[in-house]
Amino acid sequence: MTEQIIKLVASFEDGALVIERQDGQPISIITHEEHDTECIEVLEIGAFGHAVKAMQSLLNCHGQHLEEDGIFGSLSQASLSIFQDEHKLPATGCCDRQTWEMLIGR
Repeated sequence: MTEQIIKLVASFEDGALVIERQDGQPISIITHEEHDTECIEVLEIGAFGHAVKAMQSLLNCHGQHLEEDGIFGSLSQASLSIFQDEHKLPATGCCDRQTWEMLIGR
């Protein structure tokens, strides 16, 4: 089995964060609440999946050195807290909307 490298592209559309694979396949980061209100998925320790992998990739673009495995463990949390502190955000170790916006340079 060969390893596939997936490149990610981040953008905002209608005020919602959208992260896609470079080949155009969507990655689920936006969730819909009960009333179809768009919101950004808040990631915290224990989360896993494509949204975590996107966060790890973006953190690496900002100088961190994380394995992009899609698992939000203690190293991802520590790297995120460092990023938040460096960018004068509350260093919560949770990836919220404000942190997502800073990660993609908005």
